[in-house]
Amino acid sequence: MLFSSRLSTMQRNSAKSIIFYNGPTDKSSCGYCKKDKSSCSNGLWASSLTVEAYQDMIDRGWRRAGKYCYKSIMDKTCCPLYTIRCEALKFEMSKSQKKVIRRVTTFLKNGECEKNPVHTEQAEREPFMKCEVENIQNHDDKMKIMNTDYLLNEEQSTSDIGSSNDTLEIINEEVSKMDVPLNLNCNSEAQKVPKKVKPGKGADPNLPSSKKKKFLRIQKKLAKDPNFVYTISPPEIKLLEEYIAENDSVCTGEDKKLRVTLVKTGTEAFSQTFIAGATLFAKYQITVHNDTPDDCNTEQYLSFLVDSPLKEEKSNHPHHPGYGSFHQQYWLGDKLIAVGVIDILPKCVSSVYLFYDPDYHHMVLGTYSSLREIHLVRELHKMSPNLKYYYMGFYIHSCPKMRYKAKIRPSYLLCPQKYTWHAIEKCIPKLDNKSYSIFDESDDTEDNDNFTIDHILVLYRGALMPYSTYKIIGHNQDEQIKEYKILIGPKLVRKLIYCIMD
Repeated sequence: MLFSSRLSTMQRNSAKSIIFYNGPTDKSSCGYCKKDKSSCSNGLWASSLTVEAYQDMIDRGWRRAGKYCYKSIMDKTCCPLYTIRCEALKFEMSKSQKKVIRRVTTFLKNGECEKNPVHTEQAEREPFMKCEVENIQNHDDKMKIMNTDYLLNEEQSTSDIGSSNDTLEIINEEVSKMDVPLNLNCNSEAQKVPKKVKPGKGADPNLPSSKKKKFLRIQKKLAKDPNFVYTISPPEIKLLEEYIAENDSVCTGEDKKLRVTLVKTGTEAFSQTFIAGATLFAKYQITVHNDTPDDCNTEQYLSFLVDSPLKEEKSNHPHHPGYGSFHQQYWLGDKLIAVGVIDILPKCVSSVYLFYDPDYHHMVLGTYSSLREIHLVRELHKMSPNLKYYYMGFYIHSCPKMRYKAKIRPSYLLCPQKYTWHAIEKCIPKLDNKSYSIFDESDDTEDNDNFTIDHILVLYRGALMPYSTYKIIGHNQDEQIKEYKILIGPKLVRKLIYCIMD
């Protein structure tokens, strides 16, 4: 009776979350420390996921690459991956972040970058995880021979955008012929030899210091008016929204106008910009990551950054873009210069990947796009009060290039054992001492609510049944199901349908 009521409820709801659990994957090369056969994780394939289900998954340390979801085996992998999120409503800009926005504004006004580049620790926000892409390709080959009835007549998973072989061949041919500039300076001209500058003489010791000048001015005012009271006014604090508004208002010509658009994948608007996105992705990967054209062809772009398991959900607010997977596109005139791939979920905006035109690296687009995504969270919060976090993917303390995320504050790391959130300032001393650390050392235990593996919904040969029924007609998979339940958690395991293939 319990199962029948759950089944009828699920049938009334067209949104289904169907997964294929892979279990632990073979050790692979690490995209962070570059060691061979040192990275290990658990993986699953998501045929479809509701945004609520994926929100629960990332709150337990999971993350998606295309339709493949993975979770680091924290105590065994070389570089433990800690989920990190920023409380966007309390975000305060640092001096270096303000400089980045001013840098973009300066470029938009006069087409030049500052003489002294803003220091940035990294060129990109996340590395391109080739091992995960290989998993995606292997899974796609396996899925081609599957009967679609196994997925309860689930709609075609691959976007229609990439279904035409002619389109893929044209774009891949363009990529293979693409002449990628290797010079990443602000100007497109050949690198100039830096001029030798003679050392300055320094400040004139005979002149009063700036502090003394201020003191002398106060003395003069007191001499004129004995009742004069000197007050120190607090510095004016500008909000992120004000900086973004100033940035967007710059317009010295249509070719220099910055336009940021949010486009949902799989829509007509997205299909119109598909070729531009695929071409930019290839240019970025070849230049920044030294990939070959085959490593970043259109199939890779589709499977890694376009295909998504997330089911679209609309919002009740008329101006809300809805929930699901999006590309936030940065246009300079009619030229696409950067794309931030994001998921909009019930509680957050989750960053998936960023790629940009290396010719515009002087705009520090990695940092700049992060600020725009935090701004997006704050705008969406006005229409959806529960949406107030910015998830930045993983924080890898052992990887210097990834430590920049700790500077986006206030930020919190997810405890890998208790799945509670902890201020990053308190976590860093522990990570300095040990790469794998437990942040929550309380004795609290997770409440399993007496939900046994026999109640887990299983999809087998097109039929939906509890796992207890499957064991009668199929093979015993108790150990794998128990492992899956622990990794997914007692709350989420009730929402997912576990697909078993012969």
